[in-house]
This record gives sequence, C-alpha cells and structure tokens, in this order.
Amino acid sequence: VKAGAAEVEIGDEGVQFIKVTSLTQFGVDWIGVISIPWESVMKELNDTKFRTLLLGMLIVGGIKAFLETFRAYVQTKMIKRAVIPGMRQTLEDELSNQLRALTGCRSS
Repeated sequence: VKAGAAEVEIGDEGVQFIKVTSLTQFGVDWIGVISIPWESVMKELNDTKFRTLLLGMLIVGGIKAFLETFRAYVQTKMIKRAVIPGMRQTLEDELSNQLRALTGCRSS
C-alpha cells in the first residue's frame, strides 16, 4: 500500500476523501487510513461561502466608501487652499487692469 490521498467512491456511502499514511515503529509497519465523506466537507463549505462572500463585499464597499470620502476631503481642501486663492488673485489682477484701462492709468 502506498501513502497518499485521493477521492474515492465507496458503494452507497458516496464519494470519500481518503488519506493513507504509513508508519514504521518498533519494527512493525502500520498503515493509517482516514476517510471523510465528501458531503460533510462540502456542507460546511456551502454553508459558509455566502457569508464569506457577503463579508468580503462589505469590506470592499467600506474601503471604497472610505476612499471616496478621503478623495472628496482632499479635493475640497485643495480647492480652498490653491484654486480659490489663485482665482481671487487672477480676478483682482484682471479688475485692476480693466480699471487702469478705463481710467487711462498705466502701471509702472
């Protein structure tokens, strides 16, 4: 008998996961066989797969919401610190130029 693992269909019991292990101890060759029914393994997997999928989707959704909030925060800060002051300065310069053009004054 060779050590190894396989899936085997055994009569009316259905598909089984079989693990065969050999052990030599005290001059005696032992063979250990472990058999686990396919249905018992798959039942646990089937019971948890939807919960795991839902949990994963909630985690991804939470990360996406956090990133969107962070992006909006950074964008708002950038507008307040860079864009609005730049626009204000440009507007003041343009108004000053228009006023000089209307009054005939020239800048030095």
